[in-house]
Amino acid sequence: MKTSSPQTATQSMLWLIATLADAPPATSSLPATDDTALVRQAQQDLQHFTELYERHVQRVYRYLLVRVGNVADAQDLTSQTFIAAMENLDKYKGQRPFLAWLFGIARNKATDMYRQRRPDADLDTAVSLPDSDEHPDDIVHHHLSMELVTRKLQTIAPDRAEAISLRLIAGLEVAEVARLMDKNEPAVRMLLHRGLRDLQAQLHPVGEDAS
Repeated sequence: MKTSSPQTATQSMLWLIATLADAPPATSSLPATDDTALVRQAQQDLQHFTELYERHVQRVYRYLLVRVGNVADAQDLTSQTFIAAMENLDKYKGQRPFLAWLFGIARNKATDMYRQRRPDADLDTAVSLPDSDEHPDDIVHHHLSMELVTRKLQTIAPDRAEAISLRLIAGLEVAEVARLMDKNEPAVRMLLHRGLRDLQAQLHPVGEDAS
């Protein structure tokens, strides 16, 4: 399917978000089935957990950064998430994808922090964890995009922001998002639709010059 090229930075971001809304979730370079093999190895020898950490730490961090809006908190929660996952790895029975189980832990950590205090929108020094093969120009663009989306997600309804974060940032299937949020799939799709509409209003307010 052909899409028109975005004309402005704002339109570019809206185009990207809208495209991702119905796109397959992001995946690592290795098959998802490899997670199962790594988990089994790590359950026998925790030294193998490092491989799971290296595979998923970027996505977990980006998800948490978007959810809490604060670099230091996102880094702290990322550490807490992987520590909890490692300590409870024996409880993972493979009934759902490991990544969904991992993001369930991350979501709980973020929820606990929200209950304690409101997130700070301190993103001036935000740094995502770029892939080593990213071009410097792509890294800069990614930083700007992450900062923009993170700031705007803090302004929309929490359940809509969470659905967008789990689907687009974490890259989970709609079914897994529904399971984590304790909702049915149509409800999640509605949250995504309304959340993206809210983001569009935030990123491209009525009256803004679209030239």
